Amino acid sequence: MIKTCLTAVRFGTDGWRALIAQDFTFDNVRLVAQAFAEHFIDIGAGEKGIAVGYDNRFQSESFALAAAEICSGAGIPTLLTSHSVPSPVLSYAVKNLGLTAGIMITASHNPPAWNGFKVKEAFGGSAFPETTGAIEKRIKERLLIKPSAHKLKYFDPDPPYLEKISSLVDIDLIKSRAIRFAVDPMFGSGIGYFKKLGLDAFEIRNRRDPLFGGINPEPLPVNLTESISYVQDLGLKYQRELTACIVLDGDADRIAAIDGSGKFINTHNIFVLLLRHLFTHRKLSGEVIKTFNLSNLIDKLCQQYGLKLTVTPIGFKYIAQLMLERDILLGGEESGGMGIKGFIPERDGILAGLMLLELMAYEKNSLAAILDEIMREHGYFYYDRIDRHTPDAREIVKRLSTEKPRNFAGMQIAGIDTLDGLKFKFTDESWILFRASGTEPLLRIYAEGRSPDEVKLILDAGEKL
Repeated sequence: MIKTCLTAVRFGTDGWRALIAQDFTFDNVRLVAQAFAEHFIDIGAGEKGIAVGYDNRFQSESFALAAAEICSGAGIPTLLTSHSVPSPVLSYAVKNLGLTAGIMITASHNPPAWNGFKVKEAFGGSAFPETTGAIEKRIKERLLIKPSAHKLKYFDPDPPYLEKISSLVDIDLIKSRAIRFAVDPMFGSGIGYFKKLGLDAFEIRNRRDPLFGGINPEPLPVNLTESISYVQDLGLKYQRELTACIVLDGDADRIAAIDGSGKFINTHNIFVLLLRHLFTHRKLSGEVIKTFNLSNLIDKLCQQYGLKLTVTPIGFKYIAQLMLERDILLGGEESGGMGIKGFIPERDGILAGLMLLELMAYEKNSLAAILDEIMREHGYFYYDRIDRHTPDAREIVKRLSTEKPRNFAGMQIAGIDTLDGLKFKFTDESWILFRASGTEPLLRIYAEGRSPDEVKLILDAGEKL
């Protein structure tokens, strides 16, 4: 019996995340892996085996090995990736190989000082609360399983993943249009995957850096100054050709984009572009899912296409559940995670990026021009968000819920929605949402307006409130 030290472990919106060396320690990773192994053994699923993967964060490969050795020591056949991988690559391996579950060591888009432990279920997506809750309850203060490599093997999950992705996208069409595009993997585990698919991509920030160049590996404009400048130069160099930049987060399951003009294409707009492409060019059908904090422009496109739209709380697990139960064309969340019909019920920034390039190839137009065409028809919507670090985020939202203002920023409140947080909806279809983050001690304030000035006005009023 090995005595160790346990600090608080809680699975949030997507996995357990914590500060490295403070709470995210080798001892705690082993204790969580022990609970993971015991859970799947007790439900009779241990014999099928599990897979463990990791991203480019500090010591991720060592944390992954520690978790893998616990599962192996418990008698579970365990596969450990031979290199860092995107989360969707590990997820696909779990489903494709018929495994019981997977562990992905990543903190996704969190700051560099964080790391995380994500659980993937047999269907190839993030674990549901029932599963993570059961694992949480099993976490002990002592390590009872002796680490071992007896049942541990290394494997390369890339070839089956690349083959699957290639079957969903017309790579030859993208090549034929000679689209000049860059990929910014933000120093994360998505490095090299577009090139592995045979595409001539200009890659930037394509080396491992556990400090992520001093930024968070989250595809937001504040972290993309270098990328925006690069793609603007690319656009100037190839003025008569289509140019763009695909941006991936730290574990490549989320996406943003930059047009050749330097215009940032946020996740709301990416959802709209993907929906247009899947319905108009790919001729696919199915229902659409968006999380509570995504644009009203999606609603308008669904009305135009005659597609049923469902709004869920924030977190891809809600989308994954519906993708397992129903015929879903596209599901997405504000943080950039997009699930696409034909693939596993999981976010994949690489697949979404390829679909954007395929859309450009079909329409022979830039992302910004296609988006502008959509907005000319349905109205212009703009978006921004503020994150404020505070351990009292949940209490602040709770207080706002009981002390609702009669009006807001001089605007008439048309409705209030509390599906996930507190949302004030205004008469011109703009809105503001207050919500405590499920992964960090943050208060998130989201806003959508009909002009950039209106978004700023709403957000300023939200901060003052």
